[in-house]
Amino acid sequence: MNVQLDQAADKKCAIFESTLKLVRVRGFHGSPMSQIAQDAGVAIGTIYHYFSSKDELLIALFDNCKQKIAKAMFKPAEDHLPYPDRFVAVWTNLVCFYIERPEILSFMEQFFSSPYAAVVYGSGCNIQMKNEMSNFLEQGIGKNHIKPLDINILTAAFMGTVTAAAKRHINGHYAFNETAMREMVSIIWDGIKR
Repeated sequence: MNVQLDQAADKKCAIFESTLKLVRVRGFHGSPMSQIAQDAGVAIGTIYHYFSSKDELLIALFDNCKQKIAKAMFKPAEDHLPYPDRFVAVWTNLVCFYIERPEILSFMEQFFSSPYAAVVYGSGCNIQMKNEMSNFLEQGIGKNHIKPLDINILTAAFMGTVTAAAKRHINGHYAFNETAMREMVSIIWDGIKR
């Protein structure tokens, strides 16, 4: 076990968590590196050791969040499920993840509403994320489980309902229990299934 590697990973994790917390409350512009360092319990120089700029930190954090989201959505134990059941599981997994980690939901929404999205995905009004989610939906189309709709439309329908459900729960407007989540995801499934 390499203690230095563990300490470096712990420091990066603390920096990421501090950034998520601050961005949720203050936004990107209201979260200076000095405050991130202070909240993370590291020296400002430590942040610049890992990230040359705040832009680099935010893009690295975005990549980190994407990995956590994919891991939460796509659980190996559910790979064997029939596609319709897996669709329900993936949707439910993501809602539950965002309810547990509202700071990640807030960060991702802010990231996609900022110029950073164009930096990561290229400019233009038709930014299509090629990721596990779009691959999963394309698989559903390819196997005739889902209507052959534009992947951007399918992703918007899927993600829009996920974020709306999670935000309503987080903000105390409605407690999404398992039954309510199944009812909500069935509306989406019924609208896109073949």
